Amino acid sequence: MTPAPAAEDPALAVLEAGGVEGIRRLLDLLDVIAEERHRLHGGDEQGAVMRLLTRQLLAGDTGGMPLLRLSRQTGIPRETLRRKIGPLLNRGYLRQDEAGRYHCGAPYFTDAAAARERLVKTLQSLFGDTIR
Repeated sequence: MTPAPAAEDPALAVLEAGGVEGIRRLLDLLDVIAEERHRLHGGDEQGAVMRLLTRQLLAGDTGGMPLLRLSRQTGIPRETLRRKIGPLLNRGYLRQDEAGRYHCGAPYFTDAAAARERLVKTLQSLFGDTIR
């Protein structure tokens, strides 16, 4: 069976109707977001921990979380989580208090602010005045 010509491909027709250049820009943006996410978190498990602790802090709760609670709330096994958060501790993104509770570290927010600025610049370069 031979592939359908491009003009007959329904996916291509939808893509062209939506604006090929707009789709390319969106893909470029998603690439930059993925790069920044990897730069900050390293992986999905680290990202889940940092998002959870950041949301806790934004809600006004400065108490941090013990590893078991982080494990339960993220669904990541405790030993896996212990291993995965090591790089975050080494970078200062996480800190552990005397009671064993984990908290966001200031370097995380410094680097997150820099990532945000890079994303804003990317948005402006890709979409210009269309950003509202």
